[in-house]
Amino acid sequence: MPRVMPVVLLLVMALVAGCGGGTKSGATGAGATAASTGRSGGGRTASRVAERSVPALIPPANAPARRVRVPVLTYHRVVPVSAVGQLDLKVDPANFAAELAALRGAGYHTIHQAELFDALYRGTPLPSKPIIISVDDGYVDDVRTILPDLLRFHMVATFFVITGRMTEPGFLSASQIRELDQAGMDVGDHTAHHVDLRLLTPPELRAETAGSTRTLEGVLGHPVYYFAYPFGAYNDAVLSALRA
Repeated sequence: MPRVMPVVLLLVMALVAGCGGGTKSGATGAGATAASTGRSGGGRTASRVAERSVPALIPPANAPARRVRVPVLTYHRVVPVSAVGQLDLKVDPANFAAELAALRGAGYHTIHQAELFDALYRGTPLPSKPIIISVDDGYVDDVRTILPDLLRFHMVATFFVITGRMTEPGFLSASQIRELDQAGMDVGDHTAHHVDLRLLTPPELRAETAGSTRTLEGVLGHPVYYFAYPFGAYNDAVLSALRA
């Protein structure tokens, strides 16, 4: 079964308070923590214009605090339980498809990160029973199994990829990451090497955050506005690096 994180997104407001326009917001919970950047993508050349439009996430000035409750289902791998790898990170493909079918049958609607942002900062209504599906680490089953099932059930998800693993066996290649993006999924950064960011020197931290995000932007051809902390771990130094 996936990890379920009922996220009360008032937490996001606490993380961005006093940051101004160039902020990142984060919703904390057990497992990976997503952060959405407030960068507008300014200064990028026309060659970096997205093939798929990705809205910039900039909190409006003096946005009122809102409470938005959206469950987040966090997956890592969808492979047979007999496959090599950490057992508690795996969901059998048949079970995954059954879970999506059950969610759809119960009237749940998957939403994009931008929809959540708009609900939080602009009061934009969400569909009934909104949920977010988050898939961490960028395993190749993202495109082999998870994406086809999502498309079959007319669902969307956010895929957080580890950019330093794009050339490693079993992980998404650059072209497969683009496939997710072009299929209408959200793609976010999960650092270059999946390390505890709290333990890094300032140069190492910049490489794992801004450096990794630039790598992913180069793959996708458009700005990346989402970041997930490995192990859900962060501190003030990590937040400062993400806001820079």
